[in-house]
Amino acid sequence: REEANKSGKMTSIIFIRDKNAKGQEISGYIDFAHRLKSEDFESYFTGKKRLLPKLSDLSFYNWETQKSTSNATPNYQVIADNASGLLFKNKRDRKIVNVDPRQLGRGTTPQGFRLTARDSIFRW
Repeated sequence: REEANKSGKMTSIIFIRDKNAKGQEISGYIDFAHRLKSEDFESYFTGKKRLLPKLSDLSFYNWETQKSTSNATPNYQVIADNASGLLFKNKRDRKIVNVDPRQLGRGTTPQGFRLTARDSIFRW
């Protein structure tokens, strides 16, 4: 997926819930293609650095301080004020990605599926 995201052939959204350096639980959705283009991922791939959500990502939430942000990226528009919950609209094909796991299989598009995985590189 790295090359396809770097080249723009595909985009991916990564959800991470983890603890930051202060021990605070944080979570967020990351536009993987955007982060690949704006950041050097070598330290993530080698395990020297953990991939964590940032205030500048699609969404970010600190469970202790209750700080919340959402930001559009070159690939996605954030739709936060929706009865269906948090949605992301792909700017290229205009398809909606519903990240609510209860909505899987209910009219989701091929790009609207969610894959949960654990990987030692990202320490999910």
